Amino acid sequence: MRQRPISTLIFGILNIGFGLLRLGSPLVSAVVAHLKLPSHSGLAALQSDPAYDALTKFNMWAGVVFGLALLAFGIGLLLLQNWARIGSIVYAVVAIVFVLVFSIVGWPITKRFVGQMAAQLAPGAPLGMVVGLTTLMFVLGVMFSLAYPALLLFFMTRSNVIEACQPQPPAAPG
Repeated sequence: MRQRPISTLIFGILNIGFGLLRLGSPLVSAVVAHLKLPSHSGLAALQSDPAYDALTKFNMWAGVVFGLALLAFGIGLLLLQNWARIGSIVYAVVAIVFVLVFSIVGWPITKRFVGQMAAQLAPGAPLGMVVGLTTLMFVLGVMFSLAYPALLLFFMTRSNVIEACQPQPPAAPG
């Protein structure tokens, strides 16, 4: 019997959990999209933005694909399957690229939205302070979004995980 690295157990469970969360995101998006908001609210302005709408729809369907993949890879990691380890590595790389591209595309939308909201909610507030706080929160969000895929990539490439997930030769008849 091969030794199970604790990282395969932890990331197997985390993959399943994050996969289930990702699969629930379309439901949340559908609820938010159908909320009746006052036309002067910032969220209503954001929902009417075509770039934001396209980005949200793309992110929703990408989340479903990522969720299904994480669910499968999580179950595979619990069973010490090499395809699940490789799939987790591929997911981690794609997720890192996705977060970085999404951040580059999403920053102008976020900045525009925050400018509109600041003008409505706090007309006397210094715009530099609002933009600075928004930038800080955006950067922290990107760092948080990169943490799991980076850790997954790191641990799935460790020698003990690679060895544990390799197919075992058949036992000699005894």
